Amino acid sequence: MRKTLLILGMLYCSHSLVAQQFTATFNADSSLIGFQHPIAKINLAPQFVQVAGYKFEHVVAVTKEDKQGKWHNYYLFHSMKKAGADSMYMYDNTFDCENEGFIRFTDPKTDRTGLFNRNGKIVIPAAYNTISRVMNGMVIALQGAQKEYEGEHFFYKSGQDLLLDTANKILVDDFHEAEDLNMYSLKIENQPSTDSTRMSFKGVNGKYYTFQVYKKEFSRWLHRDLLPALTKEKLVANAFSKITYYDETDGWIHEDKAIFIDKHWEFLQQKFQDVAEFHIVGEYLNPFIMEGPLYQEYFNNCNNAKDWQYPVISIYFDSSNEKGQLDFLRTKEGYKLIGVGFKR
Repeated sequence: MRKTLLILGMLYCSHSLVAQQFTATFNADSSLIGFQHPIAKINLAPQFVQVAGYKFEHVVAVTKEDKQGKWHNYYLFHSMKKAGADSMYMYDNTFDCENEGFIRFTDPKTDRTGLFNRNGKIVIPAAYNTISRVMNGMVIALQGAQKEYEGEHFFYKSGQDLLLDTANKILVDDFHEAEDLNMYSLKIENQPSTDSTRMSFKGVNGKYYTFQVYKKEFSRWLHRDLLPALTKEKLVANAFSKITYYDETDGWIHEDKAIFIDKHWEFLQQKFQDVAEFHIVGEYLNPFIMEGPLYQEYFNNCNNAKDWQYPVISIYFDSSNEKGQLDFLRTKEGYKLIGVGFKR
């Protein structure tokens, strides 16, 4: 019994150490950033001029300026190891953020992208034009494409889309048109899925990798489960605890779902009847509107919406949202009404 309790205690401590995050600390004028870890008792004095998020679990991208005024970019790992000097992966002028303990890097000489694990080891070499963030232990990689520019922006032409695991093993060698997929819904089957809300891709092992398509899943749930015999009570049960909307006088308001639905039931009922006018659009949570602990799990350590796992699916009532919109967040408990836009 004593031995069992000791093992459980060791497991608890180990879990707590992993679960705790490094959080940012600042110097007196907040011009430099450092990190501290409450369990490991690591205190890194403020020294960075830029970081990719004010907290991290395993790895964070940082920028430091030396005494000669030269800037250095690198990845800082939980062990305080440094790697990827001047090989930062950037998208839209922002550093990458870890996901599932992995982070991307780009070789500045070849302009190819690879992947570090949580220990700073290269697990996918910089051999790809692009790779996605890690999702459910997999990445989508583009190989052999040509980079073409349109003004300041660029895009990749042709190439081969691959599905890889985090050991650089090819799972699917033709992963084209793989958009709007729930990578966490993976099923590996002997035949293509007959479920109309899923897409199937033949793997190199001869089996089929099938994934839920978010918009198709939402559309089926909406028409099969939510809309039939819709009542106030049913909508409340399928709503987020707070419903967000914009008021011309008070700005953004987060209101209790039962109060909001009762107050605006006539508007909502009328909108849900306009099925023929529905346009389903993919969106994401706005971190500047959805702030606070209630929404924390839906954002990563860089305060980016985790739309690859918790997307927002919106219903527009024409080709745009001029006539209003209804926003549903995909949560662990299913889709929940989280936002309403009234007619402009």
